[in-house]
Amino acid sequence: MSGRRPERVRVGTAGRAHGLDGTVTVEGACGWYPFAVGSQVLVAGVPRRVRRRGGTDQRPLVAFDGIDDRGAADELRGAPLELPGDDVPAPEEGAYFRFDLVGCDVFQADNRLGAVAAVEDGVAHDVLLLDTGLRLPFVEAVVPVVEVAARRIEIDPELVLE
Repeated sequence: MSGRRPERVRVGTAGRAHGLDGTVTVEGACGWYPFAVGSQVLVAGVPRRVRRRGGTDQRPLVAFDGIDDRGAADELRGAPLELPGDDVPAPEEGAYFRFDLVGCDVFQADNRLGAVAAVEDGVAHDVLLLDTGLRLPFVEAVVPVVEVAARRIEIDPELVLE
């Protein structure tokens, strides 16, 4: 994956201080990063080890080495919590990170339709937005082939595009 991922991947934002020991709430937690004790995160660009983890997966409570009191935790509010792009673990089988899909070329048979410019939330599924303006539902019936390493996505050759 090296060279394709962004330099940094945001996994949340430091929120309000929680308690007196330097713990913060994590706002906008990505859902796939566990903030495990002993793991390392970039906090406002500074590498810090997670020393305590509580809360829920949707709203983790995290304390970092070097942030030992409520005042220091308050100063972190709004700071990005990131991982170096090369340190992002591989997604589960059949799952994809949006940032890995952006830039992939999309083909229908031998016809290049464009490249993925963004992946948007849809009502029932994500939507691939191509740089040509085409929008494709990101479901297996439409997109049976995703080859992130090859930077290639193939859609059903029988699909009629309007």
